[in-house]
Amino acid sequence: MSVDGLGAVVIRSTVRVKVLKDLERGPKTPTELASLENEHLSHVCRALAQLQAQGLVAPMPKYSRQRYYRTTERGLELCGAVIHLLK
Repeated sequence: MSVDGLGAVVIRSTVRVKVLKDLERGPKTPTELASLENEHLSHVCRALAQLQAQGLVAPMPKYSRQRYYRTTERGLELCGAVIHLLK
């Protein structure tokens, strides 16, 4: 899928946009993301799964009970383009 196509997938969901934007600032757990954006944890987990399926975010190696997610290079590239479009 092209960057334009991925951008359309991301901006169709405010939760996906928020999650991608928050992860651009550094790795976070789903619980941290839900708290930051005042969203239900289930919505954040669904958004993470959708973004991961598109190769935009990835889980980090598990060092504790919590799973941290980070933005991939592809996700960082798209994040800059999407945020620019939304301004």
